[in-house]
Amino acid sequence: MKWWYYYEQEEPDHFRLPVRPTVTVFCVIILISVAIRAVTWPENKHINADFLMQAVMFPAFALITLGLFILFVASSVRHYLATRLAIKNQQDEEIKRYARDHLIIAGRTVLTPLAEPALNMLKLEGDFPLAPKTPLMIPSEEAFEVTRNEMLLERLVVPLADKLKNHYSRFFEAAIWVRGGDESYSEILQRILERQGVKVNKIEYLPDCPDYSLLDKWIDCARDCIFNRLLVTIDLHDDEVESKSMENACAFLLTNQYSEIEGEFPVYLYRPLTEIVDVEEMLPIYLYAESVSAPKTLWYTGLSRTQKYPLLQVLDEKKIVANRLDIEASFGEKTAGYQWLALALAADATMYAQGNQLVAAGEITRMAITALSSHLTPEPISYQPVIYMYPWLYGLLAGFMFGTTSVSGFCLYDKKDAFSDGWFLIVIGFFSIFCMAYGALITFFMEKRAMKHMRGY
Repeated sequence: MKWWYYYEQEEPDHFRLPVRPTVTVFCVIILISVAIRAVTWPENKHINADFLMQAVMFPAFALITLGLFILFVASSVRHYLATRLAIKNQQDEEIKRYARDHLIIAGRTVLTPLAEPALNMLKLEGDFPLAPKTPLMIPSEEAFEVTRNEMLLERLVVPLADKLKNHYSRFFEAAIWVRGGDESYSEILQRILERQGVKVNKIEYLPDCPDYSLLDKWIDCARDCIFNRLLVTIDLHDDEVESKSMENACAFLLTNQYSEIEGEFPVYLYRPLTEIVDVEEMLPIYLYAESVSAPKTLWYTGLSRTQKYPLLQVLDEKKIVANRLDIEASFGEKTAGYQWLALALAADATMYAQGNQLVAAGEITRMAITALSSHLTPEPISYQPVIYMYPWLYGLLAGFMFGTTSVSGFCLYDKKDAFSDGWFLIVIGFFSIFCMAYGALITFFMEKRAMKHMRGY
């Protein structure tokens, strides 16, 4: 599904003939008709039912018929506008349900040189980290048997082992990315999991650091089956090259079925909007979908000037997300793993009751954004169509009254015998069916016209 929505549509007016002017005109015309017929009525003839028919009933039927045809035209315009509004409301509901798709972060581990980077950046504890004063190397013990990457990999996975064994062992798979690593890390991860008594169905090594499009893909997969994934990213310095980036390593246990554990709360990770080229065009759509309401903090990394400033401008216009945290400003030059570090820090923020969070990560020409929350976003309100009279129904009533008026007109000229055997029913039925069919055609035409104008077909 593509991220898009319709602009606001004009609300259809409930057209009604104005009561007082209509009644006034109706009464005046009937009085004029009665006066004219009284003047032209034969002197030697008593006033009878014919007088009532000619002076009152026929003009009354004609006026009612005229009013119904006016309402028929007005209902055609209303049906066009109502169809446009219905299409917009249905699309709004679909995109909000799409944005509400999510995975649950059932567990996570973060390793950085700082003990509590999320608390520091949120200014809840300690000093706010600022590069270049922020330490860049993750403290680790020296070992001859294993590499630093392997040591940190074990430190990431072991805290999640109990959850993997007890709650998320069914259909459990893993994906791992290590800077400068190779597919041997799949085997290393498998050995670590086996030592913890965790069975894994499949481990995939990712040659490049994944972006948030991986989350989009996994959310689609989680729609149809039990879904448990362990994602590991290890972003350490190359020993031979001096770096100005902070080392980081993250592990996320992502699932679509959360098992409650006392003292812990899930973090809902909502569908990301990826492949953003035009921030000013796409970001308002994402915010309109409201995967979370009133986000409190934005964590961003890797954004170019043409991504960052339009992003902040849109947020300013919407008057949301007052707290905006730049990962590079705190931890040093951008590195591939920062996008996952930002996600982990935002997840920690929800755990510290800091409200809903947004995370934005950019590459050279593209940007992605996602949202996290400590609670599940409510289901969007289902669209309830507005009930009103369609043109075909007004056509039926107008046709019935036109037929009735025609019958009354024949009666004016003493043609009563022509209807004594039931032919008047045929006349009324013919006009009723004809006008109803014409109304149905107009109804269909207005619907197609609205769809063409809204959807292009």
